[in-house]
Amino acid sequence: MFKKNSEPLIFILLFLGFINPVTAQQNIKVDVSPTVKKYIKGHSELQREKYFNLAARSGELDKNLNPEQFNRYMHDLDMTVGRKLFVVYSESRWGNGYREDATRPGFMDTTYFVSQKAPNDNGLEEYINLWGENEKVAAHDGHNAYPDFIDKYIKDGSTESFPENADAAAEIAAYTLKYAYSDFQRPKYFELVNEPDWRVWSDQRFIDWHTKTHQKFKAMSIPTEVGGPCFSVGYFYKNDFDAMKSIRDFMDATNFQLDFYSFHIYDYMKWSDDANDFVGRVSSGLPEEAVFDALAAHSKNKYGQEFTYVSSEHGGYVSDKTNLETAQNALADQYFPGSGFLHEMEKRSISNFIMVNSAITNTLVFMNHPHVVKKSVPFILLESAGWDPKYYSSLLVKENFDKNSNVWHEAKLGYFYEFFKDVKGHRVHSVCNDNDIQQISLVDGNRLIMIFHNQSNTGGLLDLNVKIWDNNIQQVTTRRLGRQNDFRPYFSEETSSSLSDFSIDGQESVVVFVDYEKAVEQRSEIEVIPYYSSEVATQFTGAKEFTVAVENPTTVQSAELRIGLARDASESKEMLVELNGTTLNLPVEDCAGRLTNENEYGSMRSIEIDPALLKTNNAVKISFTDGKQGGIGAVVIRAATLKSGIPLSAKTIQKGTFKLFPNPAQEQLTIESGDSGKVSIVTMDGRAIKVQQLFKGQNQLDLRGFKNGSYIAHAQFENDSISERFNVIN
Repeated sequence: MFKKNSEPLIFILLFLGFINPVTAQQNIKVDVSPTVKKYIKGHSELQREKYFNLAARSGELDKNLNPEQFNRYMHDLDMTVGRKLFVVYSESRWGNGYREDATRPGFMDTTYFVSQKAPNDNGLEEYINLWGENEKVAAHDGHNAYPDFIDKYIKDGSTESFPENADAAAEIAAYTLKYAYSDFQRPKYFELVNEPDWRVWSDQRFIDWHTKTHQKFKAMSIPTEVGGPCFSVGYFYKNDFDAMKSIRDFMDATNFQLDFYSFHIYDYMKWSDDANDFVGRVSSGLPEEAVFDALAAHSKNKYGQEFTYVSSEHGGYVSDKTNLETAQNALADQYFPGSGFLHEMEKRSISNFIMVNSAITNTLVFMNHPHVVKKSVPFILLESAGWDPKYYSSLLVKENFDKNSNVWHEAKLGYFYEFFKDVKGHRVHSVCNDNDIQQISLVDGNRLIMIFHNQSNTGGLLDLNVKIWDNNIQQVTTRRLGRQNDFRPYFSEETSSSLSDFSIDGQESVVVFVDYEKAVEQRSEIEVIPYYSSEVATQFTGAKEFTVAVENPTTVQSAELRIGLARDASESKEMLVELNGTTLNLPVEDCAGRLTNENEYGSMRSIEIDPALLKTNNAVKISFTDGKQGGIGAVVIRAATLKSGIPLSAKTIQKGTFKLFPNPAQEQLTIESGDSGKVSIVTMDGRAIKVQQLFKGQNQLDLRGFKNGSYIAHAQFENDSISERFNVIN
């Protein structure tokens, strides 16, 4: 771990080029409450199968992995599968089941199709033991997938054909998913076409194709969820959120009846000599948070529930192959000259970092929306030897890029899975005061896990305030993934015996594992509920007031105000915000430059707010300081209420001011207090069963009639509150 007293180590690493120099060092305050279990709309436990997937299915793994690789990937790294490419397309091109029904021109002969299919799970027993009844992959079909006997149309200027007869197409997809797959291999999620041509997005035939396929699946009791439209982009903040109209219209045209709605989220980068860096359209992270909030606000306002989402691809890459090759060759010549296949793999690691860095940023957003995200798959293929082994993101690469070679090499895309290794458990309450830092905290037994990612190029010092009660630290393990000065990735892991503040570099990801002597005890549970503004994807000039209704504001324990914004690239990023008449400080994030491309800027500003400011109807006034037009995706208040246990305002024990003895107690407990107030005895499920006045000095508490077990003494004073646990043994 890079502690404040580790200057010699940092100097050596800087000198060798293993880390980038931290510029404009700043203090980043982080408060973590390991004993406070957090739910987001009912979701607390981290479901790894949602996030840490290969863009592959079990059949590909069985075909390509040797036993050593299988154990490492599936057991050590706890990887799961995530994507299948082609469903109808595969059967049309290589199958034997599609033929026209002589009695129903334009439709498939379903009886014949069923007679040709006998799916099995031969060779997949180990995967079935790992993942149970279904491998839970997302499948998206190919372009021009449907057989020639079905009527099709092509929009002017496009090269893609789409089914004209939605009923016939729905039947083909339904029978294929029902009878061509075993229960284990049947995709859990199905997108009708991968990244369809933009010309068809609003075509009624395209809409009908989705709704009728969804209806057919339900009628035939197929346990595959149907969604779409699998847009190729996710930057709906474009043009001051006017671009959100495309997916919002699709939701409305399908009457919000699909099982999920989908789009791919990529950072599209290119090398810039002027910037001496990779720059471009960054849609991951803060802009993505703004998009998710805006789409959830639209569906919540109109349909009474947030939309649900599947990402069958996400990540980041350099979209211009020539630009990428030129940059990689130039950087290699400057920093690590050489030749041969392994040198080529080192050059490829430059683009590997772009993919992994973006995938981590996306994944942390997905983890922050567990009630919305059903499945996310980084575009990391297992292998692409028969496709394009040099450009596409493949975990395994054949030696010399020769598809006939039997020797595989692992690309540094594996760092994505290495970074998230052993990340599991339930969410706990944590707050960071820096909008550039993505952070999530979890507890798994006796382990606290803190994940951080810096979206900016500006580093800083993480000032950690971990609120833990009597539980000693056994070991601290710090894992880092970042970018060297030569643009290749670095990955490191080290241990220490104590937890202290540490640095985080620009575009660096850090996960900290704190192992305690005993399990972290849950003292409280909070439920986080997002409340959305009634105004969504709004453009205005100067200032505008938004309204956010919050249920039972007096019961809110903590709250976060979130504002998605977008502006023209040439306009100011400054804005003024007032909540119910109180001015809030929402400074421009350090990563704003990275989030600004040639045309526009998109982001999300957030701040922890005092719950006392909240009302039933909250007025949020937003002003653009330059008086010009801008767009707001949605204004959201994430409010946390207490489910059980001790209020968040309760503080850690202050020795010498509040003491309980004996502990464990029997018929009587003595409370020694440094001040007067009142004390509540609270059960572990949050019920106050006894309240009495508390005087300065010693107080006697009668415990006769108390059942054996654990209780909390929660003392309230004029300007403070303190809590401590004690046991009763009679």
